[in-house]
Amino acid sequence: MDIIKVEKGYLTILTGKPDMGKSTITVYDCSENLKQGKNVMFFSYEYCQSIIYNKMISHFKTNWSQLFNLNVLDANGLNLQSLMNIIRNKKKHVDIVYIDFLDLLKTSTYGEGNSEHDLEQTQEIVKELAALAMEVNIPIVLLSQIGSSTDFEKSVERLNSIGEKAGTNVIKMFIGKSNIIDERIDYSDIVHIILVDGYNLRHFSSLNIKEIYND
Repeated sequence: MDIIKVEKGYLTILTGKPDMGKSTITVYDCSENLKQGKNVMFFSYEYCQSIIYNKMISHFKTNWSQLFNLNVLDANGLNLQSLMNIIRNKKKHVDIVYIDFLDLLKTSTYGEGNSEHDLEQTQEIVKELAALAMEVNIPIVLLSQIGSSTDFEKSVERLNSIGEKAGTNVIKMFIGKSNIIDERIDYSDIVHIILVDGYNLRHFSSLNIKEIYND
C-alpha cells in the first residue's frame, strides 16, 4: 500500500499534530519497502531500535530476513551535519531514508531555548536535507510535529513556511484524523494523508489506523 509519497532526490515532509499516527504510518511504510527488497535507513530520535523492530515483526509481519536490509540508528543527540555525513557515507547502500523527527533533530543541532529563531532554524534544516536528497538522489522522509486540530489553514501555512527556503524538490504532506477534509463527513478513526501545494490541497490516502495493525 503506497501511503507516503516519495520520489528519488526529493525530501518528503510528513507533518501533523502529536498522536496522529505519523510514526506508526512511517514504520509501516518502512516495512513495506523492506518487503520489496529495498535498503532502508531509519534515524530515530524518539524510539529505540527494539521498539521499531517489534512493531515491524509483531504488527506489520516483517520477516527477520528482511530486517537485514534495515539500518536503525539511535539518533538521540545526533546533529544535522553528523546525520547528513552518515547518509553521504552510506548512500550506495540505501534506497530510502526516514528521519523521526524534525523537532528533536533541531534541538540536537541548535540546542534548547531558541524559540525566537525557531522558524529560521527549521527552514535551514529542511533546506539542507532537500539539497542532500538531490545530491545523493535518494528519497528522504522527514517527520515533524506541526499542526492544529482546530485550525487546519494555520497548519498548512506553517507547513508551507518551513519549506519556503528549500528547493523545488520538496513534497509536503499533512496527516490528520476525523473531519479534516470535509466537515460534513464523520471519518472517525480514519487517518488522512493530504498533499499540500501552496494552498491547494489534494487528498492522497485514507486508511483506518487499525487496519495496518492487521486487526
